[in-house]
Amino acid sequence: MKSTEQARRGKARRISSIWLVPAVALAIGVWMAYDTVASRGPLVTLEMNTAEGIEAGKTLIKVKEVAVGRVESVGLSDDFSRAKVSARMFDGTEAMLNEESNFWVVKPRIGRDGISGLNTLLSGAYIELSPGNGDQEQRYFTTLSQPPVLRAREKGVSIVLQSLESNSLNPGDPVLYRGYTVGRVESADFAIEAQQSVYKLFIEDPFAELVTEQVRFWSSSGVQLELGSEGFRFDIGSLESLIAGGVSFDIVGNQPPGQRVSDGTEFQLFRSQGAARQEGFTQYANFLLYLDESVRGLSSGAPVEFRGIRVGTVIEVPYTGEHQLGSSLMNMKVPVLIRFEPERLGPQFSAVTIQDWQQQLHSLFEEGLRASLRSGNLLTGALYVDLNFHPNEPLLIAESAGDFPVFPTVRGGSGQLDQKVGELLDNVNTIDFGQFAATSEDTLRAIQQFATQLESLAADPDMQALPATLRQTLDELDRMMAGYSTDAPAYNDLSRAIERLDHILSNLEPFAESVRDKPSSLFFNSPLPADPEPRSEQ
Repeated sequence: MKSTEQARRGKARRISSIWLVPAVALAIGVWMAYDTVASRGPLVTLEMNTAEGIEAGKTLIKVKEVAVGRVESVGLSDDFSRAKVSARMFDGTEAMLNEESNFWVVKPRIGRDGISGLNTLLSGAYIELSPGNGDQEQRYFTTLSQPPVLRAREKGVSIVLQSLESNSLNPGDPVLYRGYTVGRVESADFAIEAQQSVYKLFIEDPFAELVTEQVRFWSSSGVQLELGSEGFRFDIGSLESLIAGGVSFDIVGNQPPGQRVSDGTEFQLFRSQGAARQEGFTQYANFLLYLDESVRGLSSGAPVEFRGIRVGTVIEVPYTGEHQLGSSLMNMKVPVLIRFEPERLGPQFSAVTIQDWQQQLHSLFEEGLRASLRSGNLLTGALYVDLNFHPNEPLLIAESAGDFPVFPTVRGGSGQLDQKVGELLDNVNTIDFGQFAATSEDTLRAIQQFATQLESLAADPDMQALPATLRQTLDELDRMMAGYSTDAPAYNDLSRAIERLDHILSNLEPFAESVRDKPSSLFFNSPLPADPEPRSEQ
C-alpha cells in the first residue's frame, strides 16, 4: 500500500506591532541611562562648617556664574562635628579638580569690598569653585569660610614684604599705586626666628609692570599725621585703606624705574612714605655735631638745611656710638649724628663721589661753614640743623672723633629765642590785671552815667523843640536868598543903579585927569589954545 504524504500549508505567526512602542521606549531609556552615566562628571565630597542654604538636588556648583555641578546629598561627618556634602560634577570638569582648587559658599556678606552676594537672596545660595593649577587630582575638599583674596589662574606678580615693625596688615588689604588699587595682600605671617613680619602681596596685570627694582613700599594704614619742624603733614589714602589699611608703593626720587621683578622678590616695608624716601638716598656722608646747647625739640628725621634748601637728615639724637655720649657730656656737649645727602640736590650732584663731597666740605669749613640749631616751628618747638657761613667764628673742632668726621658748630638762636620768650612771659606776669579790671569797671561806669545824662537831655522839652526852630530858621534863610535871584525885582533895581553909577563915573573921568595934571585949574580958568596958522607955499 502506497502512502503519500501531503504537505499542509498554513500562515506563519507574526509579532504584533503593538510591541514596537515599548521596545523603542526601552531602547530610549537604555540610551538615556547610558548617556547619563557616560556624560556625568566625577563625584566630589565637600566638608564645611554648616550646610546653611544647601539643598540636595537643587544647589548648584558654579564657576564664573556657569553651572558645573549639582549637590546630590547633604549629611554629617562621622563625628557629627561638620557637614558633608556630596556633589556630582558635570562632564568635562575633571581638570578643575586638583589640590589647588577652592570651594566656598556664596551668600550675602559685608566685607572690605562692600556688600556681595545679594543675588542669592532670590535664587538661593550656591557653591563657587575656583579651579586650581595643580597637577594632582583631588575629590575631597574642605570649603573656605570666606572667599579667597585672589582667584587662581590670575596673572600678575607675587612679592614678599619684610618689616621689623608691626604694621597690622591683614589678608585682603589693598595694595595702592598713587591712590589706585592694583593688588591685594595675600597672607600675613610672623617669622619667629627673624623676629619680623612677613607679608605676601599679589599685583595683578597690567599693573605688575609697575613693580620694578627701584620701587619702595610703605604702610598707608589709616590717617598719618606728622608734626615736625616743617609744620603739620596730613596724609590719607583711599576710603578702603582708611577703614582697613593697606600698602602703597612708588618710585621715590628721580631714579630710573629699572627692570620688572620676578615672583618671590623681597622688599622692605617702611612705616611711612618719608621713611621710604629717606632710604632711597644711597650716597651720603655722615658727620658728628657737638652742641653746647639744649637739643630738646631736635629729633631723628629732622631736616638739615643750607639757606632753606634741605641737604640732609638728622639720624640720631643723641649719638651713642663708640661711647661718644658719656665722654661728650663730660665736656658739656651733646653729640648729634647727621647725614649729608647730595642726591637731594638733583641727579647731576649724584655723580660726584662721597669722597669728593667730604673734601669740598672740609675746604668750606676753613671758609666759615658752620652748623647750628634753628627753631622750625614755634608752636611745636621743633628744631632743625641749619648750615651757613660764619667767617668770624673760629674753627674749634675739625678733626675726626670716633666713627665719623666732625662738622664745626656755632651756638644757634634757639636758646636766645627761648630766653626772649621767657622774658616776654615775665613781663606779662608783672601786669596787674586786677587794677586793669578795676580801671575798666570805672570807665564803664562813667560811660553809663554819660549815657544817662544824654537820655535826660533828650527828654527836655526845649531840646525836643530845637529841631522845629532850626527848621523855621532854615526856611527864612531860604526865602531871603530867593530875593536875590536874577528874576527878583530887587535884583533888577540894583542892576540899574549900578549902570547909572558907571555912567556918572565915565563923565567924571576927563575932569579927574585935568585936575591931576593941573591942580590950579580948580581955581583959574585954563588958557585957550591958539588958533592954528596955515603954512605958506614956497
